Amino acid sequence: MLAALLACSPVASAQPPAAPPPPTAPPPAAQPPPEPQYPVVTVGTLTYLQYDAELKHRDDFNAFDVTRGYINILGDVARNVRFRITPDVKRITDGSLAGSLTFRIKYAYAQFDNVLGDKSWLRFGVHQTPWLDFEESINRYRVQGQMFSEREPVIPGSGDFGIGYLVPLPASYGEVNVGVYNGEGYTKAENNKFKSLQGRGTLRPFPNGPVAKGLRLSGFYDYGWYSADHPRRHGIVMASFEHTHLVATAQWLSGTDRPDTALTAARQRGESAFVELRQGLEGWAAIGRFDRFDPDRSTPANSDRRAIAGIAYWLKWARSRVGFVLNDEDVRYDAGAHKPDENRLLLQTHIQF
Repeated sequence: MLAALLACSPVASAQPPAAPPPPTAPPPAAQPPPEPQYPVVTVGTLTYLQYDAELKHRDDFNAFDVTRGYINILGDVARNVRFRITPDVKRITDGSLAGSLTFRIKYAYAQFDNVLGDKSWLRFGVHQTPWLDFEESINRYRVQGQMFSEREPVIPGSGDFGIGYLVPLPASYGEVNVGVYNGEGYTKAENNKFKSLQGRGTLRPFPNGPVAKGLRLSGFYDYGWYSADHPRRHGIVMASFEHTHLVATAQWLSGTDRPDTALTAARQRGESAFVELRQGLEGWAAIGRFDRFDPDRSTPANSDRRAIAGIAYWLKWARSRVGFVLNDEDVRYDAGAHKPDENRLLLQTHIQF
């Protein structure tokens, strides 16, 4: 009886504790993607096609034209080493080739990424200077015509021979882009030892705001020389805003410019405003732009004013973009400029892939 009770008791029936499960093996570490087989080369194009109907002072002149034809050849040579070669189509207006479309180099440079900072780069060769390429990244209507400071002209084209460096600010607060260039632009060779130091700083005050992050404040300065005692000084301040349905810029320009042929320096001043109301990156859009430029404040009544108004329709695919732009451009000159007023109707097409 006692033996039966002991057999049924908890102590007698207790089993030894189960062994703990074997430790789980850690998951394998993620492997970095394999290095591509360098070089990796891509080819694209950017083309502007245009119909121009002059409505004032040119005897109803009208013409079809190609105003830009790029072939962009981009390549990754190795990790953090890139190159770009971009030939450009340009209509020659003088010499034995007058009227012909010629092929020339617009950009040809090497780029070294992540130099002295993450997402920074260093470029060497003929490449974009700090201002115009940045402005064109906001205002996508270069197909309509040059940006304000190039059209007047204050900056001689978006590219130049030199060395440039860009570094982003922490936490997406903006960026700084500086460089040393010949100063004459990519269409001319350097004439002497004098160079142009150019820099742009861009601040995004509210990088995390759902709407306010589209606001940026930018400043640009060109400290250069044509030759001894012939300075080239240009400063630009611009406020810009980008949103799905609205893009707007307002800029102010001031400069002192004395080319080699000038006896005295011209004191320049100008303002420009641009606005785009749009469905988005695709669909319909309406644009408006107003420029005012005084090439020399010491000369009375010599300013010009440009007003542009139009509509556009944009199509977009993975790596392709097509835009159709219809606009009216009206240019008025003060009496001291000694130029006739202009008015033209432009139908333009932007093709990019």
